Amino acid sequence: MGVARYISRRYQRSRRRSRALSRASVIAIVGIAVGVMVLDVTLAVMNGFRAELQRSFVDTMPMITVTNHTVEGFVRLGEDMDVIGAEPGVVGVSPLIRQEVVISKKRVFGPPLSRGAITWGVDPYLMDTIQPFSSQLVPGPEVRDLLASAPGGVPRLVLGRELANALYAGLEDTVLVTAPRQDADLSRLEADTRKFVVAGFLDSGMYEFDSRFVYLDLPVARDFYGYGDRGAGLIGVRVDDMMTAAAIGDSLEVRLGSGYRAVDWMALNSNIFQWVKLEKLLMFLLVGLIILVAAFNIIGILTMMVGERGREVGILLAMGASPGQIQRVFMLNGLWLGFWGTLAGSLAGWLMCLYLVHFGIRIPGDVYFVDHMPCIPSALDFTLVAVSAMALTLVSTLVPSREASRLDPMAIIRYT
Repeated sequence: MGVARYISRRYQRSRRRSRALSRASVIAIVGIAVGVMVLDVTLAVMNGFRAELQRSFVDTMPMITVTNHTVEGFVRLGEDMDVIGAEPGVVGVSPLIRQEVVISKKRVFGPPLSRGAITWGVDPYLMDTIQPFSSQLVPGPEVRDLLASAPGGVPRLVLGRELANALYAGLEDTVLVTAPRQDADLSRLEADTRKFVVAGFLDSGMYEFDSRFVYLDLPVARDFYGYGDRGAGLIGVRVDDMMTAAAIGDSLEVRLGSGYRAVDWMALNSNIFQWVKLEKLLMFLLVGLIILVAAFNIIGILTMMVGERGREVGILLAMGASPGQIQRVFMLNGLWLGFWGTLAGSLAGWLMCLYLVHFGIRIPGDVYFVDHMPCIPSALDFTLVAVSAMALTLVSTLVPSREASRLDPMAIIRYT
């Protein structure tokens, strides 16, 4: 390997005599650097989007949702909440009622505006134990007190910010909520409509949630949807470590017994996270084609070098150099180009990621679920990209270096 490395370095130093080889080498290095940089930044942005998705789900939904599949439902709501609260790792418990409805608002001219929505019956104060509810309220946390009040006998609600914009609903406006009656059957479909006053808005940062969620006071929701005085449809749970939610959920199912099910936030949104994982893999493969194209340039460079150095290769073979040594000479030349391209691309990608982390790039929040481009660079991703780039470079050197090792020294010396 020492002889091959020495000759390879000599070839690299003397390459500047050939302008064609010099330009082609620079193009190959730049191509690999661009591919590595783009791939590093892409993977870092995908990591950022995944982390923002996790944060958004945890901030807008319970980490664990406990349901009861028996006909009676949560007949011992207080006892069930005590059992859940005693589980190690649980830091918050709150009863919930979920119901799909149609919400409408009258206009001065034209028909009323209507939107499908999901109402949540909540305890405004216990909600802060399972998600940052009060910090997301607009105009402020005082909306919690207004939600529990009913001036003039008209209950209040909190609208998602985007839903309020779609209905042109402002503070103290009156809206109509229509829900199916609990005593209705398939042969007699009936609905119940009630008036509510808008007490405030909820801005979670997730467009899908802010455009559909409506929050009612828990006693109002119990009366509206036919639950008992101490009834609930769900129990929301928050744990100290969101990554342990699945294990704690399994433990809760054992503690509560048959008829109960605990679904963690990862299982509830597994399709979305599988999509993000698949998209990251596809982006790696597609953007990696840039590196592959640059690697093909190395094949051309080494082929040109074999033709230019043919007489020298013949002399080395005639002097006793083995075909393996000749092959390693050209492989080292190709790997040297790949090394500089990978190094330059990794440094440029790291600098670009630092820029995105500290300064960021604004993106439309009404299109995406965040208003800036998130970025979380990972040393593992950078290493994977660098190893992949060097592996492609190594593969691209095999064909021309093997051709060089198979040259006939007598024919080369005779005709050159």
